[in-house]
Order: sequence, then structure tokens, then C-alpha cells
Amino acid sequence: MFGPASTLRRVACVAALLANLQGCETTGQSVQQSIWIETPDCASASCELRNDRGQWTLERTPGSVTVTTSSAPLEVACRAGELRSRASAPSTVPPVRGGAAAVGGLVGAGAAGGATAAATAGAAAIGMATPAALIIVAAAVFGGLAGAGIGTGVEAATRAIAYPERITVPLRCGSGADSAPRIGVTVRGLSDDEARRAQVPPGSALVVSVAEGSRAAAAGLRAGDLVLRVNDVPIDGAARLETLVRALPPDGSLSVQVQRDNTAITLRVPPEAAR
Repeated sequence: MFGPASTLRRVACVAALLANLQGCETTGQSVQQSIWIETPDCASASCELRNDRGQWTLERTPGSVTVTTSSAPLEVACRAGELRSRASAPSTVPPVRGGAAAVGGLVGAGAAGGATAAATAGAAAIGMATPAALIIVAAAVFGGLAGAGIGTGVEAATRAIAYPERITVPLRCGSGADSAPRIGVTVRGLSDDEARRAQVPPGSALVVSVAEGSRAAAAGLRAGDLVLRVNDVPIDGAARLETLVRALPPDGSLSVQVQRDNTAITLRVPPEAAR
């Protein structure tokens, strides 16, 4: 037989169990997510992304790569030549909206309430409050909590795990500028924000300085010019300009399209012998 004290102890245990059920956590659901990776101070880096779900490669920054999300952090390792840098991005799970918890609470409370009504009627008929009736009455009190906990758990299991939409890796190419000594110009890649403000394609190169008496100076290049194309090849970073210049033969010339004062102009960098 259950005495009143024993019954109350059991009710307290049920309450604690239901409270824990409502407050349980979940890792959510893994999904496919596109993430933008950038290395503002060293454009055109290559990056490896990894978590416990797999490994992915981005050939050139800035750019996007699709990964499978996980409760584990996303580790990003980028390189540009001999330079290396890493970043770690934790995952997040959106909070439960509360709709499932509310519905579950109503269902739980309703079911327990029906049982309570029946138990109360039975107790009234025999003129006593039996331990069984006490337990069922207690279930009515905590039925809403149980239903809310179950509803919360069901909704939580369907939430999508997400990483930050944009990850910046602190990789610096020296002072942040690349040099093209064969024509006498120093440039650096633009960040996304800089390119947006200048209304030029992402990855366009900014001329930092022009050596006096150089081929770049002879062509009319100036500090502050934004290099858009070289020999009709779009520039998507300072490294691309460096590659094109290094591949140029001594007697070769360059056609350079730049934006200056919001106007696109084309300049011709002369061959070495023509300086």
C-alpha cells in the first residue's frame, strides 16, 4: 500500500523527471550549407575545410564552398605560397520556436485531465481519496510539462545545424601587397567591401605604388588605379596579375584596363626594350 508521504515522494520524482525531459538538448540535423571564405589581406589563397562529416577544398579565395554541417566546429586552413593560417568556426542550432512545446503541453494536460476527472469521480463514489487517485491527480499537474518536453524534443530534432555564412581567415601576404617588379608596380587585392564600394568585380587589384621610371610609369599607371583586366584576362586578385606579368616575355607588352575616377581606361605597358 502507498501512504500519502510515499505517494508525494513519487510525485516529486515524476516532476523532476519531466522537468529534465523538457530541458534536454539536441545536436540538431546536419544539412548542406554554402559558406563564403575570404582572406582579405592575401587574396587568391587556397583553403581546406574539415569537420567530422568530411573535407572540402576551395581553390581560390574569395569564394564559396558547400559543406555538410555538424555539431563539431568547421576547421579552415588556408595557404598562399609558404604562408599558412587557420580559423575555426563553431556551429549553432536555432532555438526552438515553442509551437511544438505548446501543442504538446495542451495534449499532455488534456490527456492527464481526462484521467483525473475519471479518478475524481471514482474517488467521490467510494468517498475516499485513494493513492491511485492522488497519483493521477498529480499527473494532471505535470501532464502539461511532460507534453511540452516531448513536443520540444520532436521539434529540436528537426532544427538545422548551421555555420557562419562568412568566414574570414587572417592570412597576410607580407604587408598585404604583391609586387610585379618586371613592370614596376605594387598592387594588393580588394576586400569584398572595398570592391562593392568601388563598384568593381570582387578580386580587382588596387595599385599601391608605381616605381619612378618603370614600365608601369611609362604606361601611365598611378597609385589608386583599380586593375580590372590584363591582356583581356579578368583580374581576380593580386596573385593573378603577378602571374601574368611573370609570364610576359622581355619583348612583350601588356594591355591593362583600369578604373580611375569611376571611368574605365585602357593603358599599354611597353616592352622592356622600349622603356
